[in-house]
Amino acid sequence: MHITIEHFTGAKPQFNVSIASRPDREPFLTIKGCRIVNGSNGPFVSFPATKNQTTGKYWNHCYASDPFAAAVLAEVEKTMPKQAPPPAQRSSTSPGARAAMADMDDDIPF
Repeated sequence: MHITIEHFTGAKPQFNVSIASRPDREPFLTIKGCRIVNGSNGPFVSFPATKNQTTGKYWNHCYASDPFAAAVLAEVEKTMPKQAPPPAQRSSTSPGARAAMADMDDDIPF
Protein backbone atom coordinates (compact mmCIF):
# COMPACT_ATOMS: atom_id res chain seq x y z
CA MET A 1 0.00 0.00 0.00
CA HIS A 2 1.33 3.43 -0.94
CA ILE A 3 -0.03 6.57 0.79
CA THR A 4 0.25 9.96 -0.93
CA ILE A 5 -0.59 13.26 0.77
CA GLU A 6 -1.64 16.42 -1.10
CA HIS A 7 -1.46 19.51 1.13
CA PHE A 8 -3.65 22.62 0.82
CA THR A 9 -2.88 25.86 2.66
CA GLY A 10 -5.42 28.30 3.93
CA ALA A 11 -7.15 29.38 7.11
CA LYS A 12 -7.52 25.72 8.04
CA PRO A 13 -4.70 23.69 6.47
CA GLN A 14 -6.12 20.50 4.99
CA PHE A 15 -4.86 17.58 2.97
CA ASN A 16 -6.10 14.76 0.79
CA VAL A 17 -5.02 11.16 1.37
CA SER A 18 -4.66 8.93 -1.71
CA ILE A 19 -4.04 5.22 -1.46
CA ALA A 20 -2.57 3.13 -4.26
CA SER A 21 -1.25 -0.42 -4.43
CA ARG A 22 2.21 0.85 -5.47
CA PRO A 23 3.87 4.24 -6.01
CA ASP A 24 3.54 3.97 -9.81
CA ARG A 25 -0.16 3.07 -9.76
CA GLU A 26 -3.23 5.27 -9.88
CA PRO A 27 -4.88 5.69 -6.45
CA PHE A 28 -7.85 3.43 -5.82
CA LEU A 29 -9.12 5.58 -2.93
CA THR A 30 -8.86 9.29 -2.12
CA ILE A 31 -10.11 10.88 1.10
CA LYS A 32 -10.48 14.65 0.73
CA GLY A 33 -10.59 17.31 3.45
CA CYS A 34 -8.51 15.70 6.21
CA ARG A 35 -6.86 17.77 8.95
CA ILE A 36 -4.40 17.31 11.80
CA VAL A 37 -5.93 18.09 15.19
CA ASN A 38 -3.94 18.51 18.40
CA GLY A 39 -5.93 16.49 20.92
CA SER A 40 -5.35 15.85 24.61
CA ASN A 41 -3.35 12.70 23.71
CA GLY A 42 -1.34 14.41 20.95
CA PRO A 43 -1.95 15.07 17.26
CA PHE A 44 -4.30 12.87 15.27
CA VAL A 45 -5.79 12.72 11.77
CA SER A 46 -9.30 14.14 11.62
CA PHE A 47 -11.11 12.64 8.65
CA PRO A 48 -13.98 14.61 7.05
CA ALA A 49 -17.14 14.94 9.12
CA THR A 50 -20.46 16.80 9.09
CA LYS A 51 -21.89 18.58 12.11
CA ASN A 52 -25.53 17.94 12.98
CA GLN A 53 -26.91 21.46 13.49
CA THR A 54 -29.58 20.24 15.92
CA THR A 55 -27.45 18.15 18.28
CA GLY A 56 -24.02 19.65 17.62
CA LYS A 57 -22.59 16.14 17.19
CA TYR A 58 -20.14 15.38 14.37
CA TRP A 59 -20.73 12.42 12.03
CA ASN A 60 -17.62 11.04 10.35
CA HIS A 61 -17.69 10.38 6.61
CA CYS A 62 -15.09 7.62 6.97
CA TYR A 63 -13.31 5.71 9.69
CA ALA A 64 -9.73 4.44 9.83
CA SER A 65 -7.99 1.84 11.95
CA ASP A 66 -5.40 3.11 14.43
CA PRO A 67 -2.46 1.66 12.44
CA PHE A 68 -3.70 3.29 9.20
CA ALA A 69 -4.31 6.65 10.92
CA ALA A 70 -0.78 6.44 12.40
CA ALA A 71 0.68 5.74 8.93
CA VAL A 72 -1.22 8.72 7.48
CA LEU A 73 -0.07 10.97 10.34
CA ALA A 74 3.55 9.93 9.79
CA GLU A 75 3.29 10.62 6.05
CA VAL A 76 1.63 14.02 6.66
CA GLU A 77 4.36 15.06 9.08
CA LYS A 78 7.04 13.89 6.65
CA THR A 79 5.57 15.82 3.68
CA MET A 80 4.24 18.91 5.47
CA PRO A 81 5.37 22.08 3.70
CA LYS A 82 7.80 24.17 5.71
CA GLN A 83 6.49 27.63 6.52
CA ALA A 84 8.95 30.48 6.15
CA PRO A 85 9.37 32.55 9.32
CA PRO A 86 7.90 36.04 9.09
CA PRO A 87 10.43 38.72 8.11
CA ALA A 88 11.93 40.69 10.98
CA GLN A 89 10.41 44.09 11.51
CA ARG A 90 12.96 46.83 10.98
CA SER A 91 12.79 50.53 11.46
CA SER A 92 13.13 52.45 8.20
CA THR A 93 15.95 54.46 9.79
CA SER A 94 17.98 51.46 10.99
CA PRO A 95 21.29 50.71 9.21
CA GLY A 96 19.94 47.30 8.14
CA ALA A 97 16.87 48.88 6.53
CA ARG A 98 19.01 51.43 4.66
CA ALA A 99 21.31 48.64 3.41
CA ALA A 100 18.33 46.61 2.25
CA MET A 101 16.93 49.61 0.37
CA ALA A 102 20.32 50.21 -1.27
CA ASP A 103 20.47 46.57 -2.35
CA MET A 104 17.05 46.89 -3.98
CA ASP A 105 18.22 49.90 -6.03
CA ASP A 106 21.40 48.20 -7.28
CA ASP A 107 19.72 46.11 -9.98
CA ILE A 108 17.51 48.74 -11.66
CA PRO A 109 18.11 48.37 -15.43
CA PHE A 110 18.03 52.09 -16.31
